[in-house]
Amino acid sequence: MPLAILNRPVGDMPPLPGVPVWQTCLRQVTFAEDLDDLAAVDHGRPLVEGDAYRLLLEILCGLQSPMLGETQVMGQFKTFLASLDADQAWLSRLGQRLLTDARDIRTRHLQGLGSRSYGSAVRRYVADSEHTVLIGTGKLAQEVLPFLADDGRSVDQWGRSPAEQDSTASARRGTYRLLDAVDPGPLSTGRTVLIIAAPVPSAVVDRVAALYTGLQCVVDLRGELDSAPLTVAAPIVTLQDLFVRMTAATSSAVRQVDAARAEILSRSRRFELRDELRPFGWDDLCA
Repeated sequence: MPLAILNRPVGDMPPLPGVPVWQTCLRQVTFAEDLDDLAAVDHGRPLVEGDAYRLLLEILCGLQSPMLGETQVMGQFKTFLASLDADQAWLSRLGQRLLTDARDIRTRHLQGLGSRSYGSAVRRYVADSEHTVLIGTGKLAQEVLPFLADDGRSVDQWGRSPAEQDSTASARRGTYRLLDAVDPGPLSTGRTVLIIAAPVPSAVVDRVAALYTGLQCVVDLRGELDSAPLTVAAPIVTLQDLFVRMTAATSSAVRQVDAARAEILSRSRRFELRDELRPFGWDDLCA
């Protein structure tokens, strides 16, 4: 029995009873021992054997992710494998082979791809700081926040809603502060980087920045939302500056990604041409 999967966006198809489904924030991959189970679904034909193996490897290597080369998907796959029942041992064995191949390909070809998200792009600017300041509480701020408290740095997060007092900033060695109640300060004299991740007027940013006498740098993610210039006495990194760096990282990664895809294709063919005795059918796959 060949390897067969269905790869669909999350929510695009209901789960099949008794069939293992690996779900991430973007996709759900359905595995089945019986091709008839997948053929009965009105969402196109399954991927089989080498084609299926190749797609799974691309997913695990982060080549199907919006953030190229990200590693979180491997952790999600490990969690999926750990959730399998004993009668799905065939899939556990197959999963371990996939993880081994994915690790090898990542090590050979996908190291040092550069900044692939706002958070990872910002991280390089806070590396030498003792303290970080984040203005904003929305989706962009939440994406950046986990990158700010590394290496023992404290975080001040500024927002407008008192309801955010118990926000994740408190759990990350930080303090939540209200933009409508800016203290006269100073709040910190250590090496500080300020990140603007909300459409806040420049005048408000200037008042917050004035509280941090050790300000080293301001990373402004507002784009063109506020044309008024900042008056802070520190270098300013704009959103356009970040885009230039991220584009450069993407260009330099092309050869790495091409090499990774070539090796994925080779390993997929090797999988498809495997010569195994399977006296018990697909349960003996990848023994």
